[in-house]
Amino acid sequence: MTALAIEPEIHPLREALRSKGLKVGAGIVLAILVWFAADRLLPDGAPPGIVVIGAVLGSVTSLMAMGLILIWRSNRVVNFAYGSMGGVAGVLAVHLFLESGWNWWASITVACFTGAFVGGLVEVLVIRRFSGSSRLILTVATIGLAQLLGGIELLIPRFFDSGGLVLGGFETPIQRFTVSLDPVLVTGDHMLIVAVVPLVLMGLAWFLLRTSAGMAVRAAAENSERALLLGIPIRRLVTLVWIIAGALSALTFVLRSPFQGVTPGVVAGPAVLLPAFAAAVIARMESLPVAFVAGCGLGVLEQVVLWNSDKASAADVAFLAVILVALVLQRRRRSRAEESGATSWNESSLVRRIPRELRRLPEIVAARVGLTIVLLLVAASVPLIFGPSAQNLMSTWLVWGMVAVSLVVLTGWGGNISLGQFAIVGTGAICAGNLLARYDLDLFLALAAAGVTGGVVALLVGLPALRIQGPFLAVTTLAFAVTLDSFVLNPNNFPGFIPQNLDRPILWGRFDLEVERNAYWLCLAFLVLTIVVAIGVRRSRSGRLLLATRDNRRMSEALGVPSVWTRLSAFLLSGVIAGVAGGLHVMLLHGARVGSYLPIQSIEVFTQSVIGGIGSVAGALLGISGVKSVEQIAGQYRLLVAGVGLLVVLLVLPGGLIQLVVRARDGLLRRIAKRRGISVPSLVSEGSVDLDLTRGAPDADDPRDETQLLAGALTNGEDPT
Repeated sequence: MTALAIEPEIHPLREALRSKGLKVGAGIVLAILVWFAADRLLPDGAPPGIVVIGAVLGSVTSLMAMGLILIWRSNRVVNFAYGSMGGVAGVLAVHLFLESGWNWWASITVACFTGAFVGGLVEVLVIRRFSGSSRLILTVATIGLAQLLGGIELLIPRFFDSGGLVLGGFETPIQRFTVSLDPVLVTGDHMLIVAVVPLVLMGLAWFLLRTSAGMAVRAAAENSERALLLGIPIRRLVTLVWIIAGALSALTFVLRSPFQGVTPGVVAGPAVLLPAFAAAVIARMESLPVAFVAGCGLGVLEQVVLWNSDKASAADVAFLAVILVALVLQRRRRSRAEESGATSWNESSLVRRIPRELRRLPEIVAARVGLTIVLLLVAASVPLIFGPSAQNLMSTWLVWGMVAVSLVVLTGWGGNISLGQFAIVGTGAICAGNLLARYDLDLFLALAAAGVTGGVVALLVGLPALRIQGPFLAVTTLAFAVTLDSFVLNPNNFPGFIPQNLDRPILWGRFDLEVERNAYWLCLAFLVLTIVVAIGVRRSRSGRLLLATRDNRRMSEALGVPSVWTRLSAFLLSGVIAGVAGGLHVMLLHGARVGSYLPIQSIEVFTQSVIGGIGSVAGALLGISGVKSVEQIAGQYRLLVAGVGLLVVLLVLPGGLIQLVVRARDGLLRRIAKRRGISVPSLVSEGSVDLDLTRGAPDADDPRDETQLLAGALTNGEDPT
């Protein structure tokens, strides 16, 4: 590979960069005009000191946004582990400075090199293994990476025998250099950011525009197939991009740490990435100069909002609005290539029913009925074996199981990634909690109202999904979860709105739900009801239309399927289930408080469902029960276990742990068919993992894809049911 070989590819890029430079200049002029307007219209104005501090801190956010863009351009994936990549290096560097007495400059250097090493290691050991997977699977893999790296972040302080993470700011050698800029004080740490960020930007520009490797990275990002024909080593370049991104993430962490302390992603939650996501989305995940200006602008926006608002985390609301507006306005500009493979799950995530030839055999019927009865008896007997504390814990697991079923409907069958499901649980909890605490409403009416609330909120969240799909919908739902937790459900913002104390009611005047045994049985009954409803929907025409729309929306629309309503119906049903789960959850907790519905819980229930098999109800419940049980054993290592478990499952069993159960079941069915002398074509090949225990189409045993069956039925004027 030579620079001459790729120069023709890069020349148009230089012209494009000049054009973008003009746009950036126009944006700066517009920003100045907006500043003057805000200074005069806002209650407390926009003082120069606030604007300067916002721009300085925002420039650090822009570095993180640039790393997200570089990874997106190289792998077409939104990296949800990006904050944790830099967090591992940052936590190590800060503890070297505070606990081991290292020089601050040496600590920063160690952070950058460690971040680069972590970035390269992640790409080689993990990301490269998913090169043949869809971008959806790769996106989920980054969530597993975030948990794995987050667990490592929490373990680092133990090696220094420190008291834990430094959750507040700390003093550095340059902090004493201060400049007063009304109404704030600019410290040496701010000045360090002003000095470092431009150097990093110039270094990136030089690398991408002046070096052979940098030009190759740009060419490969524009057209990877043509770059391969030119002899560009794509794999090595991708590793180089991850190394650079890891160093940027670590540098961002250490530059912020004197102000924010050591705030790992697992502690601060997804809110750490929210401003960077917003800046990257504004830049359409393409332009580094635009991302820099957007990051500075969002930093100013955050500081101005905090200066003019007495509501905690009001800036999160602004970030959510920015992400939604930017994605909706830019949605039509995305190419079809960007969307390929991003919105559908591997076929192994779905499994067929028991073949029709064997379904009515006496031994099969007896086994199915017997297994169902045994599972129900075991679940119902839990309160007779364990004490009240364990009963309360398992009641919470049952609620998580309901949330997992809602994710099966929305993600497994609908193809929509939701990382904000516990936010919908929170809305249902607040609704039911207020009705029970203030109006002493009947429990079932309160739960029904919670379900309606969850459904309405899910519909509102689902409206952008009509234009936003794949990984970007995950960003939107995550931003929604962060906003709801930090702002809407914050008792400091709305003390009269959050039911913080709630007495459990007495059901039908006989069953006191303060008795944990009764509360457990109630939660179990609602979980069983949720499973029955979900399976019924899956076996209906609506369920088959949902799968057809997920697999091939354009084809379904051409055949007359109402894709808009079909997709929104998945959000509606999922939201109703999550809302009812929230009503039960707030009753179990005796009220909602700060941190009751953290965004990290949405990520955890999503990953646990994927581990079990989010394509089926049985798989999702298997994931919840299995991971929750392992977490009790793993204790402080639970994040490591969850992250490693998710990555292993995605690599070995893309359909989840339910694949193992299905393979064992198919082995038994083959023996029965052989003993009975029955020919079952669908069991001949080992590839029949594509099973769905809930599938109920009359032709479910037909080897053709269900979308093809639906297309044929609609084309022939038949009812697909």
